[in-house]
This record gives sequence, structure tokens and C-alpha cells, in this order.
Amino acid sequence: MNPYQPVEFHAPCGHLISAPADRVGQDVRCPHCHRVARVPSPDVPYASAVPVPAGAVEPAALTALYVTALIGGLLGAGLVYLVMFDEFSETELVSITPLWFFPVVFGLYGFASQRLLRRIATGRARDLKEAAGMSIDVAGHWAALVLFPFLVLKWRSSLLVSLAAALFWAVLLWLFFVLVFPSL
Repeated sequence: MNPYQPVEFHAPCGHLISAPADRVGQDVRCPHCHRVARVPSPDVPYASAVPVPAGAVEPAALTALYVTALIGGLLGAGLVYLVMFDEFSETELVSITPLWFFPVVFGLYGFASQRLLRRIATGRARDLKEAAGMSIDVAGHWAALVLFPFLVLKWRSSLLVSLAAALFWAVLLWLFFVLVFPSL
């Protein structure tokens, strides 16, 4: 072993890091995830590449579904409120709100849940609650209003999480129309 050649190994998060050869057997901190990792001997077989954790990347079809739902919902809202607004009564506007609102919510929560689930898969968080808490710490306490479904769900599927979030917002939307516009 060359004492001047750094030892390269994968941290628990999967990132390739290097340490001086004189640190073999000692703990170092990963610059990416800030978790402590022990520097392995270069002749140890497990110091080779670590595969991406299962579940770290969801199928591209799910991401395409979220993009399609989000774009479709935004186009629907734009069509209703920017182009055809004068053609609808208030009652009709209320009745067609779910047609654009739920695709937008589904797409946004799909993307958010994929990001939070990646944090779990890479070891930066233990569950959705902790991953959402990290986002709330960065974005501020107002983010808890939007991330609320993630604070109570324990699923590891972005599809289930986004469906549950859409259902959550459906109930809120229904309550809004019942309490604020009961005559509609």
C-alpha cells in the first residue's frame, strides 16, 4: 500500500469519498451527508462501489405521470381562468375546480414525495416525517402547511403518498366550498 495514495471508498450515502492512507481504520465525516464513515483498508472487498439503494430511483413512468398531471392541471386552470372565465357562472367554476386542482396537487405531491423518498433511500432520513421535517427546517414553518401529509404518512411509494395528499386536499377544498360558499 502506498502511504501517499488516498483511499477511495463509498460512504453510507453512496458518495465516493477519499481519505489519506494514514487514516485507515479511523472515522471520517462524509462531506455530502455529514455522516461518520470508517476508512477501510484498500484490500477490503467491501470498499468497492456501493450500488444505488433499492428504491432510490422510482420508475420514469411515475415521473412522467406526475409531469403530465401537473401540466394538464395547469393548462386546464389557465384555460378556465384566462380564456373561458366569462363563459362560466360561479357555480360552474366551483364545479369544474376539481378538474384542474387535483391534477396539480397530484403532480406536485408526486414530485415532492419522490424527493423525500430519495432522502430516505440514501440514508439522510429514516422516514417521511423526518425527511419532511428537514424541508420544513429549510423552508420555514409555513412549509408545514403544505407538507402536512408527509408528516403523518409512513408509506414508501410516491404514488400512494400523492394520492393520499390529493385526497387530503380534496377534503380541504370541499370544506372550503361548504363553509365559505354554501350557496353554490
